[in-house]
Amino acid sequence: MRAVGATAAALAVPAVFLSASRRASAAQPQYVLWLERMDTGEQVADAFSLDGKSVYNPGYYRLCAALRDAHVAPAEGDVYISITLIELLWGVQQALLEQGVRQPIVIHSGYRTPETNARTEGAATNSLHMYGKAVDFEVPGVDIYDLANLCWECPRSGGVGAYGGGWVHLDTGPRRYWSG
Repeated sequence: MRAVGATAAALAVPAVFLSASRRASAAQPQYVLWLERMDTGEQVADAFSLDGKSVYNPGYYRLCAALRDAHVAPAEGDVYISITLIELLWGVQQALLEQGVRQPIVIHSGYRTPETNARTEGAATNSLHMYGKAVDFEVPGVDIYDLANLCWECPRSGGVGAYGGGWVHLDTGPRRYWSG
């Protein structure tokens, strides 16, 4: 796995999580993110932290693999995904769980190589997908515009886009909202 836009050493820096009140014990991790790949059908539910303060590398690496560019060889498509983005997805999933939604986050697109990005219709030339800082996703049974509004409510979200075709874009860049 290779770093995109950051060094691997940056991963050792303790993560700042969405809610400091949610703490997990090592025996019962609460920082578990459940993802499903739309294109491959594979699922992963793994902890990216055991204590809410530091990154749990084995789980983090498996989540990064699920957010890879599946259109290229693993040597090109497996990268370190922004821990902030993973935390944002976890925060969205936690809010949905509180509303009784128990579904995986279905990934349409996570990391994209520059080549995959160039072949993606409507993709920005300098897309944050190419830096492991953006994801396109849906959650079964949740209205796309409701999901986008939920993402917008996350205090650390950057860009949020609602696409009537069936997905939400979420990134860690500058704060902005759009509908496409």
